[in-house]
Formats: sequence, structure tokens, C-alpha cells
Amino acid sequence: MAKTLEFTINSPRQIKQGDTETTFTFICKNAGSVVDLTQATNITAKIGNASGYLRSQPITITSLAGLNPGWLNLQPMPDLISGLPAGNYQLEIWVTDQAGTSIYPSDAPLGFTITNNIENSSGASITTIAFDDFVEAMNKAASTIAKGDKGDTGTVDNAGLTTAPAFVALQTQVDNSAIGTNLLIGTSGTLNASTNASGWNSNFRRFTPAVTTVDSNTTYTVRAWIAPASYDTRIQLAWADSSGAWNYETGNIISAGTSGYSTWTGTLPSGSSIQYVTIVFAAKQSTGSTVSYKEFKLEKGSVATDWSLNPSEILTQSDYAKIQAAIVALGGSLK
Repeated sequence: MAKTLEFTINSPRQIKQGDTETTFTFICKNAGSVVDLTQATNITAKIGNASGYLRSQPITITSLAGLNPGWLNLQPMPDLISGLPAGNYQLEIWVTDQAGTSIYPSDAPLGFTITNNIENSSGASITTIAFDDFVEAMNKAASTIAKGDKGDTGTVDNAGLTTAPAFVALQTQVDNSAIGTNLLIGTSGTLNASTNASGWNSNFRRFTPAVTTVDSNTTYTVRAWIAPASYDTRIQLAWADSSGAWNYETGNIISAGTSGYSTWTGTLPSGSSIQYVTIVFAAKQSTGSTVSYKEFKLEKGSVATDWSLNPSEILTQSDYAKIQAAIVALGGSLK
């Protein structure tokens, strides 16, 4: 019989280093039915990562009082996550009673994330670039370009521009900002729903990336918050290799009647192209159902960061005016 471990709808799924107040809430089920944890003699939460088991923390039986059947809380103590680097981790719940020991879930462990707090975040890790920084760097670059007399259009020294220290600094900052940037277009942080979805992924929306070509072997992470009403679902990434053959990657399953983040992380080879990201049923369905979703995100790197719009979708009129002013300072125009 399959044992499952799921986050409750309102439970957090990540914790900052040093945070001792955040509480995870889980549901333990066996063959689809909630488990009576009050009969347990011992409950232990065990965490690990890709390298294997790391640490554990006991959960007292008395802490189950007042919770729904099958529910349990885990408030990580300092010695559980202290010193662990930011990244993705896995968790199992070990329940011992008179019949023996049951481990939830029976398949892949449940994933959660540890993130940096501001004290252990390096200034070199900034992953966004403000338009004011863009304008300042462009104006510095402009100051290195020789201009002709008034009325003379002159020539633009592209080599001089691209090697100017300010321009190089800007390029480096833009390159660094790629990590954490949502590469998908048209996503939303508002809950939406696909109705009458059936088959594998019929009637599910497909999100396409702003840039589809993979120039070199690159690690990507794709994630979405999913709430399936009737059937198990998960996120899917479709891509084609350099020969044109299609491939499909899928994240962890979100069980029917629950909700949570489905995530996939992996490396796509050079020369491949990303086709789309969508939701897919864990098994082909002949009956239509409703699946709610939000926060689709495709990003470079192996860590899923908070959802955000693609930068091309958040340009304001004020930002446009600043860019226009910077281009004029370079002797050009934007009309």
C-alpha cells in the first residue's frame, strides 16, 4: 500500500537559515486514507539531500493534540538546519507503533528548501538589476565615447563601447541577473484554473519561454503551484534535442485533493530547444476535471526561487523614459 506525505495547503515549503519559528504541517496517508498518528509510540522527521541522510528531529505525540487526523507539525529546531547551505532538501517521517515502523512517503522523499538569510547572503549574489543601475552604467559608458562637433553625426566606436569598464560591469551584472529570472512569458501569481482537462494534458495551458535555444549545457529549474481536484498531476517541461527529437521531463506529483509545488531540475544539452512548460496528469484520464494553478516559473540554476514576471512584462513608462535618456546620451535616438 502506498504511503504518502504531503504539505497541507497553507503550510510553508521553505525556511530561512536561522529561523526557529516557521512550522511545516504535513498529512500522512496510507492507501489514500489518513493515518491515526495518535497510536504511534515514536515519530521522527529525517532530512537529507542528494548526498544522503543528514539529521533528524523527534516529534512528540502530545504535539498532535488539536490537529486533524493524519496531520503533524514540524518546527525545525536550530540543530536540525544549522550550518546547512541554502538549497533543496528532502524529508521523511518515520512512525513507530506496536506493528512496527512506517516510513512516509513510501516513494521519493518530500522536498523542501532552505534559503539564505540576509546575513549570509553575499553581495556578489545579487540576481536583479535595477533600471537606475542600467542608466548609470550606460551614462558612464557614454562618457568614454568621443563625440564630433555639433551637427556632425560622427561614428560610433562599437569596440570602444563594448570594452569600456562601465559597459563590461553592466554586462556582468546582466549575466548574473539571469539566475532567478523567470524565462516564461504570460505567467501569473494569481490562481487560475483549467477546466474539463483530460487525457494527458488536454486543455492545460502551455507557457513558452522568451528564449528557447540552449547554447551550452545548462541546468534549469521549473516549478508551478498546482491544486488538482480529482486526479494526480505534475509539471512538465517539453524540449527538443539538436536532432529534433522531443523529450519530456516531469516534476514531483501533486496528489488529487491537495496542492503544492511541483518542481523539476535538470540539465539540458547544448543545441536543444525548450518548447513549452505545462501541467500533465500522472496517468491518462478519460474524464474531464478542474486543476487550479499559479506561479509557473522556468529559471537557470538548480534552486527554485520565488515567482516573478519575466522582465519584459514589467517595463514601465518611467523605465522607458530612463532608457531613452541613456540612449540619447550615447548620441542615438529612440522613437
